[in-house]
Amino acid sequence: MEDLLDSYLGFIEAEMDNEKNFDPDLPIKEQFDEILDEMDFRIATIKFEIDVFRDISWTAEYNNLTLQELVHKITALPKISKQETPAFIKRKKAELAKIAQKMAADLQGMFG
Repeated sequence: MEDLLDSYLGFIEAEMDNEKNFDPDLPIKEQFDEILDEMDFRIATIKFEIDVFRDISWTAEYNNLTLQELVHKITALPKISKQETPAFIKRKKAELAKIAQKMAADLQGMFG
């Protein structure tokens, strides 16, 4: 479990805009701010899912958990099989593209 936690933290911190540390013992939603917003966290999560070959069916309630608690739930998830891997990666890349489109639309709305 510790390896999964370290891996997840690495993906989260790669999405953060400064050297601030993400605390795995605080509820996830309490750590969203201008440094790491919910979309950045979803991007990190999707990249983590691809890396560990586990499909996290994301729900809003996960934001109430600590990262430690979420990783504990993730350890119970089965790994994606070799046969399912191409479709899984394609689906996750489509999720990333959808988030990127939303972020681009948000920026365009801000700057006209």
